[in-house]
Amino acid sequence: MTKEESIRNKIIEVLSENWPLTAKQIYIKLQRNYGVSVSYQAVHKQLKQMIEEKMLSKKKTEYCINKEWIEKIQKNTELIAEKIKGNVKGINFIEMNEGDSVNLSFNGILDLGWFLIDKIMKAPNPEKKPGLSLWRFCYSLVGLDEKHLTGFKEACEINDWHMLIEEENEADKMFGITLKEYGVKEIKYGIKGCATKLSDKMIIGDYIAEIIYSKGFRKLWEIQNRLPKQLAKLNLGKHIQLMRLPQPKMTVILTKNKKMAEEYRKEYL
Repeated sequence: MTKEESIRNKIIEVLSENWPLTAKQIYIKLQRNYGVSVSYQAVHKQLKQMIEEKMLSKKKTEYCINKEWIEKIQKNTELIAEKIKGNVKGINFIEMNEGDSVNLSFNGILDLGWFLIDKIMKAPNPEKKPGLSLWRFCYSLVGLDEKHLTGFKEACEINDWHMLIEEENEADKMFGITLKEYGVKEIKYGIKGCATKLSDKMIIGDYIAEIIYSKGFRKLWEIQNRLPKQLAKLNLGKHIQLMRLPQPKMTVILTKNKKMAEEYRKEYL
């Protein structure tokens, strides 16, 4: 990511939290809240370009995110998700040999989420061994399309899923309640060491999916889940927007390893 792209992303984050803002207000928040070391001229230059590219809209001296740009991003994300869905249809779990690994790349949380629901959670599991998720933060179903919700519920009917969460925040617990309502068998919080700073795991049958996130996106996730001390202060609309708008590369390393999968189940179940 270039310095200019980084500044743009931070400007979007600033305006997702408060709007409308003047160029000077944006510049101050970039420095104070995000530690961005950049000149006022550089910020003003990026704002001008973002107006030209219709990412932002301007009224008098104040800026805000262009709603049409947000809608365009959402539509593009849905299209990419459909393409990813089509590509992963070619993955044949049965043909994977013991020890085989497959690396898959995704652009954004929606692409990744549909793969986890439609493929990983429904992977072959003839012995009906419990599914195990080792997450740093509790994943959220809030704001997902109907197909995601239906698919998640179906996956929980096929296999018993146990979600172990390293964090124990009020936001995580709230999202966990929703997962339980859609069929998750068990959720535990505060399980230290079950996930790493940048990656989570999901284990089903003989398969292990390691989900690797970018540092920036993981930090954004941390801020979103840790900030609200009370659920009443959690802005779900803002949460959904901030989690969906960035489209960083996310990687899944899918491995078939019966022994290792069993070791994870013995350790955590």
